[in-house]
Amino acid sequence: MKKALPFILVAIVLAVASMFLPVEKPPTSLSAETLAHIGPFNFTNSMLTAWVGTIIIAVFFFMATSNMKLKPSGMQNFVEFFVEGIYNLTESIAGPKHVDKFFTIPTTIFVFVLVTNFFGLLIGVPLISLGICAEEHHEEATEEVVAEAPPEIEETHAGWSTCEAGQHIIPFFRAPAADLNFTFALAIITQIAAWTFGFTVLGFGGFMSKFFITEGITKAKSGADYALGIIDFLVGLIELLSEFVKIIAYTFRLFGNIFAGEVMLVVIMFLVPLFIVTPLIGFEIFVNFIQAFVFYILSVAFYTIAVQPHGGHEEEAH
Repeated sequence: MKKALPFILVAIVLAVASMFLPVEKPPTSLSAETLAHIGPFNFTNSMLTAWVGTIIIAVFFFMATSNMKLKPSGMQNFVEFFVEGIYNLTESIAGPKHVDKFFTIPTTIFVFVLVTNFFGLLIGVPLISLGICAEEHHEEATEEVVAEAPPEIEETHAGWSTCEAGQHIIPFFRAPAADLNFTFALAIITQIAAWTFGFTVLGFGGFMSKFFITEGITKAKSGADYALGIIDFLVGLIELLSEFVKIIAYTFRLFGNIFAGEVMLVVIMFLVPLFIVTPLIGFEIFVNFIQAFVFYILSVAFYTIAVQPHGGHEEEAH
């Protein structure tokens, strides 16, 4: 724990110092802003935060596990407590048979989303006026509008940005979960993993039989049985559609909560000093944790459902 103390102190100092920094203009762009162009590739502020978060996670876990002891203490004790708790929770949801397969991906996403969200909230939001200047894009005015416009419009600049008139600030840091591309990528990865587990455990035919239910139709002995068979078949098709709807639900649940929280904080910061907004930041910390945890829980739950055959009871392995 002593090794991590300098990093904690630096983070606290930055957070406290930034509480009194005014904000020039609330940047509420729906998409992540580009910081630099690397060939055809756009390097955005959400990518920068993601890489910084990755480095923080790697350094923290390396420091915690570089000198393992039989009697853990400090950072090692925290990591073992965290991993054991998440592993036991995964086992309680998925069961002992699949816990080893279901533990890695959701836990990795949970840690990554949690750390990057906290970094974007505790560092990115207070330093929202720290970034690079970019030209504002306006639609070209018509000749009539130009003729009616006053010759000069004096623009004032609050805050501590050095951007000139006609420019806006692009902050260096932005929570990756506030970027729709990031949450969509996580949703795709999570759902493909669920389908992979389902195909692996049940086989292609067994997995698809959960969605194309024809037993009720083929074994119908009366009109009522045939009608129920058709209903079962339609329900299976709805279940198949829901597999793709889950991607949308994954994407917008995480994105909507994180993006809305950041916009709320930035807009309020534009009106009042940041130290007044501190209680709301505490609330957003709680929301960020809950959203990361919900993403983890849903992932494990959907993985568990994916390996269950039609009927809901998995056959016991012999």
